[in-house]
Amino acid sequence: MRHGGAVSAEGSSKARREGRAYPLGMSFRAAREAAAAVRRAECGRAVIDTLRPRGVSGLIRSRAPLPLLLYVAARDGRLVWRDADAFAVLESPRDSRLSGRPGGLLRHVDRRWDLVMFAGPPALLQLLALTTVPVGMVWGWSAWLLGAGVLCCLLALLYVALMMAGMLGTMIVRWIRDARRGADRWAAEEMRFLHWSMPLCHCADPETAPALLNQVTERLRGLVRAQVARAVGDVRARTETVEVDEPLLCLLDGATTTRMRTAITVAARGAGAAGVTFLATGSGSDVRPPKITGLGSGLALYAFAVAVIMAAEAYVLADFEQAECAPACDGRPATYGTAFRWLAWRLIGGNPPDLVPATSQAWVVGWLNTLLGIMAVLLFVVAVWRSPEVNTERHRRFRKEMEPVLGTSTVLIMVATPEERQAVIEAVTGVTKAAPIRRNLDLHTAFELGVVSRARVLLAQTRPGSVDPGGAMLTAKSLIEQLNPDYLLLTGICFGLREDKQRLGDILVCTQLRVMDHKKIAEYTPGEPVEIMRGDRVAPSVTLLDRCQSARLTQDGPKVHLGPMLSGNVLLNSPTIRARLIEAEPDGIGGEMEGLGVYAAAAREKVDWIVVKAICDWGMGKNDDWHEVAARNAAEFVLDVLGNGGLDQPPKRS
Repeated sequence: MRHGGAVSAEGSSKARREGRAYPLGMSFRAAREAAAAVRRAECGRAVIDTLRPRGVSGLIRSRAPLPLLLYVAARDGRLVWRDADAFAVLESPRDSRLSGRPGGLLRHVDRRWDLVMFAGPPALLQLLALTTVPVGMVWGWSAWLLGAGVLCCLLALLYVALMMAGMLGTMIVRWIRDARRGADRWAAEEMRFLHWSMPLCHCADPETAPALLNQVTERLRGLVRAQVARAVGDVRARTETVEVDEPLLCLLDGATTTRMRTAITVAARGAGAAGVTFLATGSGSDVRPPKITGLGSGLALYAFAVAVIMAAEAYVLADFEQAECAPACDGRPATYGTAFRWLAWRLIGGNPPDLVPATSQAWVVGWLNTLLGIMAVLLFVVAVWRSPEVNTERHRRFRKEMEPVLGTSTVLIMVATPEERQAVIEAVTGVTKAAPIRRNLDLHTAFELGVVSRARVLLAQTRPGSVDPGGAMLTAKSLIEQLNPDYLLLTGICFGLREDKQRLGDILVCTQLRVMDHKKIAEYTPGEPVEIMRGDRVAPSVTLLDRCQSARLTQDGPKVHLGPMLSGNVLLNSPTIRARLIEAEPDGIGGEMEGLGVYAAAAREKVDWIVVKAICDWGMGKNDDWHEVAARNAAEFVLDVLGNGGLDQPPKRS
């Protein structure tokens, strides 16, 4: 992969083998050219506002200028680069550690640009003021350099004062603006701190957009795997397989063209909410809500501002006192240290017993510091009083604005034969218009089939039966643990038990599953064994059964029969045994082999489940004539359940 034309294939392949972020060598010149391409784009202004949002105060942007931001992203491996006309930037969550070298200087400058711009200039001015004294002592320019030092202190004080006034004014303007039009993008900004996000995606040719987005998802998996590898290495452990299920938040305002925004929405297979969508996501539970806001951040910023102001005031105060009391200045704040100590006492309205200023200017500055201390107390009281209410409101707004995302559910469809798998793929992808994406999980393979209504659909195949190592029970257990589905539907083919009321191809919906394998065989009369059924008789999910009952309101196509279904590890092809089943379970409507395993795994993990299958034979005289038709009918019925929107919301858990 080329990043600024300075990455060797050997180095890149080595990085892949070691599981690290790709070592990139993008030059700063290339970063400037890429930044210029973004600015020239159709939506360049909106992209820059998205990539470099305003800080808390609203006066200074929270991120570094675009060339430096791209340069740092390239060093971290977060710049996904195809060429100068196709690249994207990934951003990690706030608490994520990106590389094995924590705390790179440029990364800190990029992430804390507002703090750098707020504290950097006055800090440099104070440092310059400190250096004037020893230089003046060496060169004999003490009076001139002292004046220069005082001027630097005054400039630092003026800078901080102007910044504080500007921040206050900007915050008032933003508050009025948001009160009038509503902060409809607040949740999107909040989620940037909780999830990996893509705030910039530039692609001049829409035809190459799918390839770029695929590359983005692969890079995300690589970065997350690298984080896992470092975390595991820190505890001297080893992991063989890492399945990445981190949702990637795509900020639609970060796309440089309207056609690219459309391409992102199509690739995400779901409409965006509040200007965002997810390129890869699990169920709504994968989307993390905003964290509780602490009291420390605002108070810390205020304390830092007060410290900067006092540092500048101490220089001015010491100069005033020195000019008034020289040469005998005992008991006066005439040095920088004593002046700073006296100002610190004034924060709480007191005076140190050994220091008394002589000038009116010092007392004015001291009373101003007392006001700063009173403001700090008021700020703390208001923060404590308002914090619970603010946090509650933040969570309410988050849920309201992100409802389309948080409401997305994950539906896992399980099948047992290749015909059943193909039928489900054709039915679902016929609606999603997307090719299935293979996911190689631990032990099993799952297929991402896209989003129907607002339900993310996954497909997996088990071996026929329930009890062998690849059977339905262990397969369902493994898939539930790795995919965390909200709903589990077992579909495919089965045999019917009511030839007088049913037809081949008809659909059977399980209202009760009866496990036929668990039985007691006793011989109370010699030569006449008696079978006593001890298997579970369980009902499927109330929600899933309700959705299946109301799925088809017309009788077009195959009929739908609801009733008890029998499940056992026996491939039935015997009129005699079939007659015994009907005699033992006279209200049973059909039978199959995988339901008992799916039920056992789903019940253990508290996942909603149901069995929906179509009749391919009668449990005797078997052949394959109706396998494809029955599998297709069952798949289309399941698709109808999904398409009605009945499974859009994850089930509510107590």
